[in-house]
Amino acid sequence: MDATQIILIVFIVLLIIIYPILISSRNKKENQRMQEQTNSLKRGDKVLTTSGVYGTIVDLHKEGEKTIVTIETGVDKKKGYISVDAYAIYTIFRDEQELEKVEDSVSNNSNSNETNKQQETEKKEENLNENNQTGNIIENNNDKEELNNANTEDKLKENLDENKSSKKGRKKKTSEDK
Repeated sequence: MDATQIILIVFIVLLIIIYPILISSRNKKENQRMQEQTNSLKRGDKVLTTSGVYGTIVDLHKEGEKTIVTIETGVDKKKGYISVDAYAIYTIFRDEQELEKVEDSVSNNSNSNETNKQQETEKKEENLNENNQTGNIIENNNDKEELNNANTEDKLKENLDENKSSKKGRKKKTSEDK
């Protein structure tokens, strides 16, 4: 074995050993953060769930080992309630400014999504027009090919007829010569 193969094998072994360690430490940090967030939940907190539901916590209760959070969503007459596991809470908004920033970014994303959809529709229309033009060119080329094929077939028939007549003439000459 040469040096490059040895280095490659050592590198692979190190990756196999180090990768799980890095992943487990990252998971521990994430689990610890989630546990701290879950423990800090209280009534009145404005939250965002992992499924994208904004709301205010109105009730917290334990069911076995799980903490169930009831969230009030909507405004005025259109209020609704949803119960989720505490681990489904993605973010807690501690102040109104933080909540407004997130809501602004969401509305900006929806506006940019509408603009993107309009641009995509325009591009599709352009592509459709180009395809129609290309289709017309192809149809014209196909028509030309069909005409050329028809002309070629006619010429072949004429040549075949000429060959038959010349063969008949040769047969007559050979029969006369005999």
